Amino acid sequence: MIAARVVWLVATGRVEADQILGLTFTNKAAAELGHRVRSALVHAGLLRRPGTPVETGDDEPLEPTVLTYHAYAARLLAEHGLRIGHEPDTRLLADASRFQLAARAIRRHTGPVEHLTTWVATSVSGLLALDAELSEHLVTPAALRRYQTLETPLWEQGRQTLDVKRVLSTLAKRAELLAFVESYRRLKHELGVMDFSDQMALGAQLAESRPEVGVSEREQFKVVLLDEYQDTSVAQARLLGALFSGDSADTGLGHPVTAVGDPCQAIYGWRGASVSNIEQFMRDFPSPLGAVAPTPFPLSVNRRSQARILHTANALAADLYAVHAGAEPLASAPTARDGVVRAAVLETYDDELRFLAREVPAAHAAMPVPTWSQIGVLVRDNKTASDVHDALVAAGAPVEVVGLSGLLSMPEVAEVVATLQVVHDVTANASLLALLVGPRWAIGVRDLALLGERARRLAFQQSVDPDDIGGALEQAVAGVDPADIVSLPEALEDLGGLPYSVHALERFRALAREIRTLRRYAGEPLLDLVRRVVDVTGLEVELASSTSAVASSRRDNLATFVDAVATFAGIDGDASLPGLLAYLQAEDEYAQGLALAIPTEADSVKLLTVHRAKGLEWDVVFVPGMCDKVFPSAQGRSRWPTDMAALPSPLRGDAADLPGVAERTNKGLKQFVDDSKAAELREERRLAYVAVTRPRHELVVSCHWWGPEQKQPRGPSLFMDDVIATMRSWGDQPEVSTPPPDDDADNPANRTLDRYLWPVEAGADEVAQRRAAASLVEEARAAGPSSAARQADDELMLDELSKVDQWDREIARLVEEARVNRADAIVVRLPDQLSATTLMRLNDDPAGLAEQLARPMPRKPSPSARFGTRFHAWVEGHIGRPMLLDPEELPGRGDIDIGGDDDLAELIEAFRAGPFGERTPLHVEAAFSLVLGGQVVRGRIDAVYETPTGFLVVDWKTNRRHDADPLQLAVYRLAWAELAGVEPDHVEAAFYYVRSGEVVMPPDLAERAELERLVTG
Repeated sequence: MIAARVVWLVATGRVEADQILGLTFTNKAAAELGHRVRSALVHAGLLRRPGTPVETGDDEPLEPTVLTYHAYAARLLAEHGLRIGHEPDTRLLADASRFQLAARAIRRHTGPVEHLTTWVATSVSGLLALDAELSEHLVTPAALRRYQTLETPLWEQGRQTLDVKRVLSTLAKRAELLAFVESYRRLKHELGVMDFSDQMALGAQLAESRPEVGVSEREQFKVVLLDEYQDTSVAQARLLGALFSGDSADTGLGHPVTAVGDPCQAIYGWRGASVSNIEQFMRDFPSPLGAVAPTPFPLSVNRRSQARILHTANALAADLYAVHAGAEPLASAPTARDGVVRAAVLETYDDELRFLAREVPAAHAAMPVPTWSQIGVLVRDNKTASDVHDALVAAGAPVEVVGLSGLLSMPEVAEVVATLQVVHDVTANASLLALLVGPRWAIGVRDLALLGERARRLAFQQSVDPDDIGGALEQAVAGVDPADIVSLPEALEDLGGLPYSVHALERFRALAREIRTLRRYAGEPLLDLVRRVVDVTGLEVELASSTSAVASSRRDNLATFVDAVATFAGIDGDASLPGLLAYLQAEDEYAQGLALAIPTEADSVKLLTVHRAKGLEWDVVFVPGMCDKVFPSAQGRSRWPTDMAALPSPLRGDAADLPGVAERTNKGLKQFVDDSKAAELREERRLAYVAVTRPRHELVVSCHWWGPEQKQPRGPSLFMDDVIATMRSWGDQPEVSTPPPDDDADNPANRTLDRYLWPVEAGADEVAQRRAAASLVEEARAAGPSSAARQADDELMLDELSKVDQWDREIARLVEEARVNRADAIVVRLPDQLSATTLMRLNDDPAGLAEQLARPMPRKPSPSARFGTRFHAWVEGHIGRPMLLDPEELPGRGDIDIGGDDDLAELIEAFRAGPFGERTPLHVEAAFSLVLGGQVVRGRIDAVYETPTGFLVVDWKTNRRHDADPLQLAVYRLAWAELAGVEPDHVEAAFYYVRSGEVVMPPDLAERAELERLVTG
């Protein structure tokens, strides 16, 4: 619709293409909208096709501006932010970085904390939620504090029931959380950063306080088109209203603005979006007095989904059409086919999983071009995602879990997260319990009960003597220390003398050692810590050795989680474990996730929550679990009277559309809860509407009567009833229609078992295989390694022997690497070739040379060495036949005392006047290669002269001290003797100290045997 409107506006000459502004919700939507608009303009001949040559004198036509709402706010702040004191270089925080910074703000907080008794991760999540709501609704901390100050006495005046006391406790906690928010905001200001909520709040402040910004934007953009307007927040609506609407024509009244959206798809209310924005659009953007009032146009034709899918969506949304003005039933395109809607009411949860495992591959096989990525499986939340994932993978379907929140429900990832929580928090009882009852530790009920009893004994004081009245009164009024809470991790460290079973006692101690080990590394970089957890728990080895059909997929899940941690840790150098846990907690709590992750292009079934599916589409969509109390969810949402992180409704910009608390009593609270549940049911219905409008051709909805371990049946939800009733209206029936169970019926998934195995063993076949493998290992140990290896080799085929040989080589290398890493001393091998200078250092400072060889470091540039090189180059040109060498290749040995050009000039004059100044050498910079004890030594001799008895090798020295090492001359003498084919006795060697003019010929130079001992040790 927006693309067609742009074409009409440009084609009729009302505006130029670059005078149109288009805004939408996500980056993906902005890219798609921009592409559609460009394609429509090109097709209409209003834009040049890509690759078309430009005629001389023609101007390149400009395109419309298409951005997300947040990107548009960022652009405003970049161009006009200085008008309100906002620095244009302020950095934008990503979601993960917000959690890191919030954790840092809490650690730095110095104010009193009396009512907040939650652990740091919970406080971090609450801080960020409250901060975001304040920004989204443009409420200052001072305004919230004033509201709470006025509200508290009103609740104190009523009868102090348990529920009223909870409200007063929430008000007190919110006050302390607000102090955290203020610390967080100060820290953001100090670091010059902001988050998305700040960006929108600052944009709204800029637009409302500086009218000249609106004038500039209206001059630039003659037409504004707003997409997905039902997902905008109060701050976004106020920003746009301040720029493109007003009280008069001069302030924007009547500026052309069009909004497109569907109130039936408003599913982000928990994240700050307000469905009232689109319903109140005419009020926020009124027409000038006397002008014809604009007419809303219903966009009821859906060209994606086929007819029966849209009939089903209309049935689900019937109540929404009655509530949301302007929303109308969907109609299919004239060319649309009927499409397919299927339903199944299964008896048990396991039956529904088997139904999915059968029907998803069947849907893939029935496609004209089978494509796994054209199948979506949408779940209400991630509680069942792991079971659905395993069922599909076991059936041979490749599955991609979309989003971090989905990964957190996978057992392999859940184990890592639980371990991190226990490492961080000594009160993480639920996480430790999850580890203890898992297949790795497998602690039984009796031993768990004993551990719980030990934790209670450690937490509470011993009972006083009943006859001690004074002691009893003192204990009664003493209160409870916040630290005196039941802690299973504490009991694990101090097991006491309770009668645990032998196996449990051994496992408790092993797990305690493991946690102590990991806690020592809690401060290391997050990615290293997570990898250490995976390594210490043996999870990676466990998955690598698994023969399960889902093992490969589980390894991919674990790798994806580690990548997510790497991304989190890479944003900020101060990433902390509490920040990561808070981030993961928020992902798990909201299910949809904080970032709008989208599926990859991989050819795999996409498994995700309905929230994440918004804006996506597939040929075939499965929606399992449409059961009573599951979809719609029966889980109560947090509400501001009892949720410290929620902004009170009266302060919100959309307060008129939200339930209110009529009176500060139990009765008022009950009415508020009932009204809130009705509002939440409408949002659940909008969520179901989104789910059933995702498929193009086929929709498959299923449910079950009996959930796992349910005492009461679930059965079809009211949404499932709507789907089935719609199918029956055109004569279809659910392909599986299990009748409701009798009132006194038991769960059939349970009644076949009189006894339960505790703890539950996962993968019985795999456990049996591993026990058989363990037996083989024990037999091999008993027989001895050599005998067992020979016996095993005799039973192997040639290709198997080759594989085992490869394993042996790899194991040997790993063992050698581990041995070297754990050795107290590092053995450093000499390089294949040594320079003469290195040989001298081997003699003078072998430890220093070994350190340099083990960890080579670049040498610090030396001006005196550069002058020494220049001196050697001058000498070569003065007394010898110039060689084709770069001066940088000359050694400059010992030339470390030349201070500058003047000093170099003096040295040159001294050389001219010395004994070698005019003497002609036989060779200059004579290169040699000498083998000593199998070690090659290379170097260059400054000059070689003929003498009556043989030869004289000379090395120039420009340093002031006469401390050159005779070992250097010993090497030179032996090297030249071998080059000339004479005995070393016929070669003399000397240092020539240029500054003093002295020639020094050291006596008793080392012979070959002594030099070889130096090299070989």
